[in-house]
Amino acid sequence: MSDVGIVVDLDDQALEQSKIVLDYTSRDFVAIRTQLVGLAKGFMPEWQTAGEAGDFGTLLLELFAYMGDVLHFYIDRTASEAFLGTAVRRQSILYIADMMGYTPIGQQAASVQLSFTLQADDPDNEGTITKITLPKGARVYNSTGSADEMVIFELDGEVSIDPGTTVTAFATEGLTIEAQSLGLCQGVPNSEFVIPQKGVIFGTVQVQTREGYQVVDWTSFHHLASARPTQAVFTTFMDEAGYTHIVFGDNSSGRIPPVNAEVFINYRYGIGSLANAVPGNGIDTIAPLADIDIYGLEVTNPESPVGGSDPETVDSMRYTISRGGTRIRDRAVTLLDYADLAMQVPGVAKSVAYGTVYTAVFVRVAPVNGQATTAYMQRLCNTVETYLSDKIMIGSSVHPEPLDVEELWQDVYIQAIVHVQDAYNRTTVRLQVESVLRSLLAFSAVDFGYRVSQGMLYRAMLAVQGVEYVDLDWLATEAPVDDTDPGNGDTYITVVANWRHSTSTITTADPGAATYRRNSATPTEFALSTTSDNPVQPNLANLHIGDHLVYRPVDTPGSWQSFVITNITNNTTWYRLFVSLLDSATTITPPGNNDRVAFEAIRFTPTPDTSSPVNDIATNELLIPRIEPTEVVETSANYPDLDETELTHDGLWVKAVGGLPNT
Repeated sequence: MSDVGIVVDLDDQALEQSKIVLDYTSRDFVAIRTQLVGLAKGFMPEWQTAGEAGDFGTLLLELFAYMGDVLHFYIDRTASEAFLGTAVRRQSILYIADMMGYTPIGQQAASVQLSFTLQADDPDNEGTITKITLPKGARVYNSTGSADEMVIFELDGEVSIDPGTTVTAFATEGLTIEAQSLGLCQGVPNSEFVIPQKGVIFGTVQVQTREGYQVVDWTSFHHLASARPTQAVFTTFMDEAGYTHIVFGDNSSGRIPPVNAEVFINYRYGIGSLANAVPGNGIDTIAPLADIDIYGLEVTNPESPVGGSDPETVDSMRYTISRGGTRIRDRAVTLLDYADLAMQVPGVAKSVAYGTVYTAVFVRVAPVNGQATTAYMQRLCNTVETYLSDKIMIGSSVHPEPLDVEELWQDVYIQAIVHVQDAYNRTTVRLQVESVLRSLLAFSAVDFGYRVSQGMLYRAMLAVQGVEYVDLDWLATEAPVDDTDPGNGDTYITVVANWRHSTSTITTADPGAATYRRNSATPTEFALSTTSDNPVQPNLANLHIGDHLVYRPVDTPGSWQSFVITNITNNTTWYRLFVSLLDSATTITPPGNNDRVAFEAIRFTPTPDTSSPVNDIATNELLIPRIEPTEVVETSANYPDLDETELTHDGLWVKAVGGLPNT
């Protein structure tokens, strides 16, 4: 025996004399063919054309080599498909899930909030508009020229709309099928029926059987093994082709339907994640309803649908089978149990549990793809609470969160300067770096408590072809300082421009629209009107005590006075500002009556601490990091050091220098 093969006797001679080594690492066509040709030349030296393309014996060797290649492929694949970590076929993963007692999560329907508006009167005088009541299940959809692009939603409940009002309601994507016959039972154990429609929404299947003159309702169980012998229960599973199967018991775990019992089902089916692509205000049509006149009724969706998802993927099942299928069995004791069980709820993509006492456990969940509205999160949390209610210890309570989707995120701000090698296009490299950084913090790549480190960002950026080196200027949970902030943290506020001056020195009365008054040439009080006929409206509500106020006649810009605001009084239609003079131009020209004057305020804010703008971010265990904060409005005016191609309008700034410029 050698490290690559085994010594064999091929000609009835002693092994020491033959010394033929069959290399068991030769597993593909080329390696097997090479070894066979070598053996042929060694045993039959007279075969001088062995291995040549035109030789018939070579053809036979290649056929054997091809057969060996195919057999080794199937051997490898068969071995790999038996393990959760290496299986690639969906059917193999489903078999492993069934063996582990895990039920993969099936397709989920999207949810959308609708707005119904009913006209107050009939402009066409075709009749009186009265209150309209839409029943549960009424259908709405997006108008489109292609039937394949139509997405149908059904109302979750009854909706009543009075004339001249707008009512909001929720609808769920998909179509309801009722009383569909699947055939007759044969009275055999574990009888199985297949629903002919693909895309069945998880958890919507209801089963009835007609047994003589009696209709029997059957209960859905995740595992038939937990049912009593006489219980009318069934379970479902989805095969690799996307069809849903219904399986009955065997009189040991769940009863067998009697012979010739006809099986009827109710279920819903839809299109899964594709429904999320319907844009806001895309739903605009109400399907006709029997005996209901919907004239004057309009529908729309202010936001896109959320929550639609496809059946659980192979990669997802690799993760969840090991957690939900082997370690826990419908009971929650530890915090990890709570988090793992929450992952079994349709619509939950990530979960974490925390708490200090066993009687109150908080479970934080994230929706599929991280896409949700606050209303959807509230419904998802209610579903999680219901699912966990019978799996927790007696005396315990579970509190799913967050009810507000914005409480799920930790904003991350990144600012980097990428130095590009001379031979590479600058813009191309910058876009690749930006794509890499976004992928690092994509929802699919992060989890609760994810650590965003400097080293992780450096390694990712330096791995991009064409990057010479990188300066990471900002990595924090706060936005970088605005480039145009005067004094590195001070803010200019233009409260009014081009106001008319009133010669009156009375400051205790309304100065009148678009005018102001002062109490002396070096005023200690100003009266500013809140009503204006000037295109630039006053924004006096932004003024605070301590702001510095610059008073400047428009016609003589070199003439100005600077004050600090000591008090502010709001008199409904005008503001009374008490000020103290700080500084003044050498020569100030007092404005005459109706001369235009501009006011500007400067707020001196504490200078932000920028000594350490780059720090690793270890998010709170209840938060998921993202590069998509919405509070940053990035414009070329605010960030003049970035050109238009570098403005991303979120929390990621990537500037590229060096390399070849754009062509």
